Amino acid sequence: MLWASLGVLFAVRATAGFDGGWGPPGVLLAATSYPPLIALLALRRGPTVRYALLACVVLLYLVPFPILGWQWEWMPWTVAAAVLCALPTRWAWPLFVLVVAATGLAYTLTGSTGAEAVARMVVVADDGLIVFGEAALVGTVIRLSAAREELARLALARERLRLDGELRDALGGRLQAIAFRMRKAVREDAPHARHDIREAAELARRTLADIRATAAAYRAGPLPLSPTPVESPRPARRVLLAVLVIQCVLVLTNLSIYEDLGLTHVGPLKVTLAVLGLCAIVVLQTLPQTRAVFAAQALLIVLPIFVVHITWDRLLSFFTGALLLRVRRPYSWALVGVVLAAHLALLRHEGRWALPNDLAAIGGHVLLMWLVYSLGRLTALADVLERARHDLAESAVRRERTRIARDLHDVLGSSLSAVALKGELAERLLDTAPERARAELASLGPMAERAIAELDAIVVDRVELTLTSEIDAARRMLESAGVETTVDVECAPPPAAIDTALAVVLRETVTNVLRHSRAATCEITISESAGTVRLHVLNDGAVAESGTDAERNAPAEDPRRGTGLANLAQRTGGRLTAGHRPGGRFEVTAEFRSDPVGLRRDPDGVDPVPGAQLGDR
Repeated sequence: MLWASLGVLFAVRATAGFDGGWGPPGVLLAATSYPPLIALLALRRGPTVRYALLACVVLLYLVPFPILGWQWEWMPWTVAAAVLCALPTRWAWPLFVLVVAATGLAYTLTGSTGAEAVARMVVVADDGLIVFGEAALVGTVIRLSAAREELARLALARERLRLDGELRDALGGRLQAIAFRMRKAVREDAPHARHDIREAAELARRTLADIRATAAAYRAGPLPLSPTPVESPRPARRVLLAVLVIQCVLVLTNLSIYEDLGLTHVGPLKVTLAVLGLCAIVVLQTLPQTRAVFAAQALLIVLPIFVVHITWDRLLSFFTGALLLRVRRPYSWALVGVVLAAHLALLRHEGRWALPNDLAAIGGHVLLMWLVYSLGRLTALADVLERARHDLAESAVRRERTRIARDLHDVLGSSLSAVALKGELAERLLDTAPERARAELASLGPMAERAIAELDAIVVDRVELTLTSEIDAARRMLESAGVETTVDVECAPPPAAIDTALAVVLRETVTNVLRHSRAATCEITISESAGTVRLHVLNDGAVAESGTDAERNAPAEDPRRGTGLANLAQRTGGRLTAGHRPGGRFEVTAEFRSDPVGLRRDPDGVDPVPGAQLGDR
């Protein structure tokens, strides 16, 4: 559509050049700025290339002046179009206005009347806006098409973050408690082991029921997407309105010119009615384009032609363009053909101009008709693409929820069922076959750990944590495992970056308490002094193992990225110490400055979480 409009525009300008007597050399010289303009529209490159092509358009536009002087079709519409297409908005529109104003000034200085200068300014603005409007809308369509899956990707990432938080809050603490009690039962005598096994099995059954309910809710529940209204691209509406206003101004200007030339006579009444009619046409263009609006605008365009046809006929292009959009083919093309034939017959009947002028007028009619049609079609296409993007996003979220529901039921549900059944079996075997019971218990710990890993694998994305929610989760997790927990927060809420970093460290530390100790008590303290926020966790029941404290109490590191408390503190700009204390206790202290370094936004742009990766345990 853009190239068809350019072709018609070039043909109209060439016809005007031949009609002005410039001949083939003058017409060719006037076209020297066309190739870089075409390249500017075709090559969607960076600013450097755009600015270079704009410079070429300006320089080649100036080439004919030393050869032909002012005796050629020198209206700088290519410069006006290139300025709008190449420069940022804050520079483009002021320079566009400057080019249009310079056109009027130049025509005035070369002896044209004020009305003629205004008419030339209108043509330059009109042609520039036509090219820019279609180029901008084509660019919008191309970008929407290229990024049709971007919205789906972002919606999927947000949904994964949301579901990850839901699943961890609902299931994560319970799974940790199940694993803790199963490991603890292996090391205890029969009465205590039986109690822990019963508690773990009952917790597994309750968790399994919740998993099934959650899976059913994910399958049947409404999507969390908010409906987003899709609006037509603003550039199309604005350009079309601007071109219509320009055409209305040109109608009034031509009335003045033709009256000065003695070609027509219009009295004050006709001028007043013309102004009112043109204002009504413009106002109708700003309204939603219903059938009633179209009918009213069509009457205001067609009927006055019988009174002021010498200039009003240039508005016919908006009528024929609307016909192409509203009437099905081939009827629309037949109606447009009838209108074009009638327009040409009207021009020939007047007999004031030669055939080339009449053909140029028809060419202008076709150009503006094509502009109205192409902007309407491109706008509709942009709407379709935008709606398709939202449909893709909704479909992606729905598929993700279905997948998670399936994995919860089939994968995690199966694991918890096995844990509950084997726990019941181990409890029955404690009295009759203690060795076998111990073997069953030994396998239950890894099974519960595997369930935790499966929960991590169900939703794979980054996680955003807050200290308040993590404190509550830690308390629930520890108390579910039978650990008496004390929490003391001695400072105001820290800055967002510090808050998230502390939440990540607290989660990791509590995981280690449940995984690597037989804790009965745990103290969590958060304080601030001298610009440093401090997290202190102290638990009893620490198990002496071989290796250093760091090796014993930091989880295995993911080879793909640094994990564990030491690496976590380093990535979040903090400092961490951990080690055994007298009385079988273990202490972890994490400190963060109030203005930490190293806290940066995630490279994928999805909700920054300092150093937190799903699966960092």
